[in-house]
Amino acid sequence: MGACNCCCQGERVMPTPPDSGLSEWDAFQQLLAEDLGKGNTHGWKVKKDWPQEYRPDGFKMRVALRPHESGNSNMLLRGDGKYKGARPQLFVDYLLNPENLPGLKEWVDVETLPDGFIKYCRVKAPGMRARDHCWRYLIDKRDDGSIFVVIRTAEHPKCPPKEGVYRAYYYNSCLFKMSSEEDNVMEMTEFIFMDLKGQIPPKLMNIALPGGTIDTNANEMKHFKEKGLLSAAP
Repeated sequence: MGACNCCCQGERVMPTPPDSGLSEWDAFQQLLAEDLGKGNTHGWKVKKDWPQEYRPDGFKMRVALRPHESGNSNMLLRGDGKYKGARPQLFVDYLLNPENLPGLKEWVDVETLPDGFIKYCRVKAPGMRARDHCWRYLIDKRDDGSIFVVIRTAEHPKCPPKEGVYRAYYYNSCLFKMSSEEDNVMEMTEFIFMDLKGQIPPKLMNIALPGGTIDTNANEMKHFKEKGLLSAAP
């Protein structure tokens, strides 16, 4: 008999920031070093492999999933992407102000920090209860021109829970850098973990994640193209 994979199991465990002495960058590097090959020891399974050609909208991606070490039934996602005409700062600016985020109802710049920001957002998908987020952004512009970004759910006195709205959990660590192999191409690697809370079974979320991740990136590239933000090939 299969185990119930829904919220009736009780409160799911949420991930925590890295232990003291381990930076967000160190934690990212540990994830980056994990092998995705068949039979790997971490449980990674490639759900969408690299396509041979770029999509018509100028990007291509590989997406993999593995169980999260917290024991939460929602899985950890790794996305690797290549984007023609994009630059690291372009994607960072979008993360800080996602103008065309589907279902966005509220976006508040809460606080500016020495190394990032606190931001609040509320989203509503058709037929679902609204979800909101209080996010702590870490922005690390590195000496080699790459940009490392971490978005992690946090608490803030200006972002209290709201009645009738699920406070979701979200973690995203990503590195944006220009390709050393292809001209005018930016490369991105990201690790995402989220728990939308409520009655959405994690099993359904895990099934939807790979395709949803590619759709999200397509939405971003569409936005960049419409705004004329992509650089033409030299």
